Amino acid sequence: MGVFYRMKILTACVVICAFLLILMAGCTSLPALKPVAPVTTEVPATNNPAPSPPIIDPTLFGTWYLKMIAGQGGTAPVEMTGPQITAVFTNQSNIIGSSGCNNYNGQYILTGKVLPQGNGIMVGPLASSTMYCPNATNNETIYFRILQSATTYTVNAHQELTITDNSGDTLIYQRAPYSPAFVRKGI
Repeated sequence: MGVFYRMKILTACVVICAFLLILMAGCTSLPALKPVAPVTTEVPATNNPAPSPPIIDPTLFGTWYLKMIAGQGGTAPVEMTGPQITAVFTNQSNIIGSSGCNNYNGQYILTGKVLPQGNGIMVGPLASSTMYCPNATNNETIYFRILQSATTYTVNAHQELTITDNSGDTLIYQRAPYSPAFVRKGI
């Protein structure tokens, strides 16, 4: 049994050695690695430009007192008498005020366009309180209509602000409160 047993061990050793050689041969040739794309933290460029800062006009800032509404393309002026109608323009593009009966607020945007009637402006939408004042309702309705359809504004050397809508109707303000002596009807 000695030769048979030695042959068995020798065969087993040869098989094990062959298996190990095959196994080692497979381990020595590593597959080629593909390069990995580097991780980037850059934000891809877009065609959208950064938003431009809002246009401001310091001559517009502050409190304005409505002096006159000129409807029908400016041909039907109505001088204002109490209660005082105001507009306060802030440097944060807010507008607040009193329409003679109700308080209102909203936003305005200066468009940067220079038009024949003045500088471009858009106002609104406006929100207001809802009190009923029979003596002020008609002027208030006209005032809000013109203000919310504003397209241009000008501030002249006499510190008067004129806001014009797309129909040519105008709101004319002054810096100081006043008390006009009469009212012309016609709007």
